[in-house]
Amino acid sequence: MRKTEEIVRQFHESWDLRDPERSVAVIAEDCQFEDVARSERQIGPDGYRMDYERWRKAFPDGEVKVTNVIVDGDRAVVEFVNRGTHTGPLQSSLGTFEPTGRRQEPRYCSVMRVKDGKVVEGRDYYDATTIARQLGLLD
Repeated sequence: MRKTEEIVRQFHESWDLRDPERSVAVIAEDCQFEDVARSERQIGPDGYRMDYERWRKAFPDGEVKVTNVIVDGDRAVVEFVNRGTHTGPLQSSLGTFEPTGRRQEPRYCSVMRVKDGKVVEGRDYYDATTIARQLGLLD
């Protein structure tokens, strides 16, 4: 169980280190990762890099703080807070959102599976409406 926790922590905590390759090191080539709120999939390390760059461009001061990790064998649930100031364009399947200069601090939950030392699947759950409100995109 300890190994699974170390891997999922490395995956998430690399954001604060501004080191996407540290996350890539624990992502399987065929990893299927889904952003449930946006109905988007990131496949493997290249999908992760694209998603990392998109969010880092929109929130260059962004940080992720893991608040809880629950492990059961090869599966883990990771709760975290994602903070940052929206100073760059945010591109998504929902459109491009121009910078608002406002901070966002939503809570997230990732459900992940690890096999042979790599993340092979995952899903991020969060409330997109909370982000939109914090950024001033909704009343």
